Amino acid sequence: MMHLLFVNCGREWTGRARIFATVSHGLAERGYSTAFAAPEGSDAARLAVQAGATVVPLAAERGTLRDSRRLREILAAQPAEVVFVHSDHEHLVAAMALRKLRNAALIRRVGAGEHTDQSIRTRRAEKLWPVRYMYTSDNPPTGQAAPSGMPSPMRVELGVALPEDVAPSPEDGYTLLACIASREALRRATHVVRATAYLAQRHPVLRLRVIGSAAADPDLQVLASALGIGRRVEWVPHVADPAPALIGVTAGWVIADGDDAALGVLNLMASGIVALTEQASVAAKYVSHGIHGVLLGNLEPPEMAAETTVLLANAERRRAMGASARTRVKREFSLRQMLAGFESVARASRDRRTPR
Repeated sequence: MMHLLFVNCGREWTGRARIFATVSHGLAERGYSTAFAAPEGSDAARLAVQAGATVVPLAAERGTLRDSRRLREILAAQPAEVVFVHSDHEHLVAAMALRKLRNAALIRRVGAGEHTDQSIRTRRAEKLWPVRYMYTSDNPPTGQAAPSGMPSPMRVELGVALPEDVAPSPEDGYTLLACIASREALRRATHVVRATAYLAQRHPVLRLRVIGSAAADPDLQVLASALGIGRRVEWVPHVADPAPALIGVTAGWVIADGDDAALGVLNLMASGIVALTEQASVAAKYVSHGIHGVLLGNLEPPEMAAETTVLLANAERRRAMGASARTRVKREFSLRQMLAGFESVARASRDRRTPR
């Protein structure tokens, strides 16, 4: 039985953390021994447990030497054959630990819309222990060839679970809208709140549900109150699985970057909900304008409100786009396909555990 370790040194529940926790749980159900390492007491650790992952604690306070020492203790107690990381910090921490133990393959996943950096940490980590890069888009993107002597890169596309039952979009689209937004995109999320205020002037029953880390920001909540829609906005900041929070939603904005954006739009599509997202966002990769959702050229609140009005006024169009989006996720971006991809990378890397 292969043992896999997923390392997440950040305290926040991000798209990266969610992917590793989901894969850890999914591969455990396929018979693998898996663990998700995260800082003790963090949102990442708490929500990973809710996602079904087996969590092993890292030190509550982040530090390269501290994290590496703790990771070495974890790997000594339960040796892993493959270790997965995301950031340059996690890469260096794992490389330092494996240089001492010499007992596992190292895989660094490059998130949706991202590229490998050439930071000092990354260069140092590559010298300490061989790493295989795992991409979400092109394999590898232009200019991202594997470093000399390293295993060749591999590609694994994102995937999400498909809710079994999806309620049909109501005739009246002006009931409940969603905004999936990360804290890093907070400034852009204010445009959604302002656009909702425009729409609310003509639609007295309209409500907005903000999902994601941006929902915990007090300034965004104050803005909603200042615009007179404070009582119409629901705040859902921390969820392991956003699917239940999308029940009853007629359309949803995605205001985020990287994995957060990709997962946000895929969750909406999987639930048969029309997604509205920025044309320049990585989320646009998953949405064909007018077929699976709406791509916005800019985030000016009046224009956002106008685009949303056209969409919400036509229930038949919303249903057709939602059904098309759900079909695309089922065909190209399913959770089963993502788990199979991680499994394939783990098996291919297991046999390349000897250092250079």
